[in-house]
Amino acid sequence: MKKQNKTKKLSLDQFSTLFILLGLLIVVILLIDVLKIGNAGEGWIFLEANNMRNILNQVAINAIIAFGMTLVILVNGIDLSAGSIVALSGVILGILFIDLHLPLVLSYLVVMLVGGLVGLSNGLLVTKVRLPPFIVTLGSYQVFRGLAFLFVDGQAKFTTEDSFKVVGNYFVFGSIPVSIIIMLVIFILFYVVLGKTTIGRKLYLVGQNELAAKYSGVNVDNTRIIAYALIGVASAVGGILLASRLGSGSPNVGVGYELDAIAAVVVGGTSFSGGVGTIPGTLIGVLILGTINNSLNLLGISPFFQQITRGLIILLAVIIDSKKKLR
Repeated sequence: MKKQNKTKKLSLDQFSTLFILLGLLIVVILLIDVLKIGNAGEGWIFLEANNMRNILNQVAINAIIAFGMTLVILVNGIDLSAGSIVALSGVILGILFIDLHLPLVLSYLVVMLVGGLVGLSNGLLVTKVRLPPFIVTLGSYQVFRGLAFLFVDGQAKFTTEDSFKVVGNYFVFGSIPVSIIIMLVIFILFYVVLGKTTIGRKLYLVGQNELAAKYSGVNVDNTRIIAYALIGVASAVGGILLASRLGSGSPNVGVGYELDAIAAVVVGGTSFSGGVGTIPGTLIGVLILGTINNSLNLLGISPFFQQITRGLIILLAVIIDSKKKLR
């Protein structure tokens, strides 16, 4: 009975957090449009369908990576190598499709497998060698980025093949980018994994109380390894989308993507101390940050100030989370 009450309370807390985040997103949207109207005398430009679609398209890659990052942070981990996996995945996709002439779908599958394996390697180092996640992924950040440069000798793999660019640039139903559809599919998959499966319950339990998880029969190491493998796959999908969007596999891309993902996860209500967080919350966090970035661009504000704004938002989210933990 006590366990059921605790679970019920947790779900109510999560619902309350999602409600607050959704309200914050709406307030940000309305505030920015009011500022835009006041400054330029224009209509509700943010709420125009084209702008909304553009924002969703812009945040698609960050959202996919952030979904994977949510699982890792839930189990008291972190992954600083996600951006490097994005670059490595794009490079491998270019080699497979452009140099080795593999079918595109097969190339996608191989790239996602590689992403899962490199994520798995992070998880093994964290769990079996007992190294801190920050140190492990900081090192693999350098290793994977270096491999991306090494595989192509520092030169991007370009192609003019239209099929290569489909998932990153094409539209379905006339006006919906394929990347948005892929983001929504990944969202549903991660939502189901975290909220409707045994592995999802294990992820929450490990993050909330590792010792209790062990006594409950949960294999803590395997649970953490799965989380790292899944963010590897998510980063690989992000790398595929980015390579397709650019028409090339480049070792220079993906810099800072892991920080954007961590920011979205934290803003979306996932606790840095683990055990609390949702995939819908992360999506709202991505949209809040994407909305702010887009709106500051519409207002003509310097991109340097935008970086400061994102940093302050992250700090505020962490402060709020720490205050909640103290209470």
